[in-house]
Amino acid sequence: MRFETRAPTMIRPIENTFLLLIILICCHFQLATAVSQEWCLERGFDPSNLSCDTCALLEESTTLLSLQKEKNAKSKGGGGEQPIDVVAECRTCCQAHKVNPILHPGESLRGKYRYALLTYDEHTLESYGEIKDFIDRDMDDVLSFKGENRFRAVKSEKQERMQDIEMMMRMGGMMGGFGGGPPKLMLFEKQKKGGWSEDDEEEAGEVIALRGWKREDVKDMLLTLLPNS
Repeated sequence: MRFETRAPTMIRPIENTFLLLIILICCHFQLATAVSQEWCLERGFDPSNLSCDTCALLEESTTLLSLQKEKNAKSKGGGGEQPIDVVAECRTCCQAHKVNPILHPGESLRGKYRYALLTYDEHTLESYGEIKDFIDRDMDDVLSFKGENRFRAVKSEKQERMQDIEMMMRMGGMMGGFGGGPPKLMLFEKQKKGGWSEDDEEEAGEVIALRGWKREDVKDMLLTLLPNS
């Protein structure tokens, strides 16, 4: 009787490289979006009060840009420090719903929008812990001030449809995606009978992907931008 011996099955190099690339992309994505309040404070920016129009002022400062260019030149010369981009750091930490009272006295974004809709994929919500915490802990506070006719958080039906398509692709031997996208906040400038839905995204005045957002920032934005009930 003869016994055949086979070499252990190995992942083909191209598949191995592809898997490694996916891991590297995911790791880079996690690092790029994990900007914390501490990170901003270390750089002199307070996210709780920083308006994005303040960052525009920094961009216009020739003195600041000159000092930054000089510092970065020294870093390249062997100083050992990482190059800096103050304006980019500022925009990473600023809040679009904040208004600088010195630049715009008397101007306010309070009550700018009439309705807000937050959509999320229930299968990937755990990956966005801050948004899950907002839904679990803070949403009732927002509703108590704004009312259910001003704000809703709903499970995305589009994400469900995308996952069904993805499953069929996998069954057919095709490469699928990497799960649902981040929670999304749609802000509408007027009311609609029966309320707005995620199918009305193109009519929204603003659509924000809540990737990397803190729960307190989401709450603060909704309390600022929506009128009271």
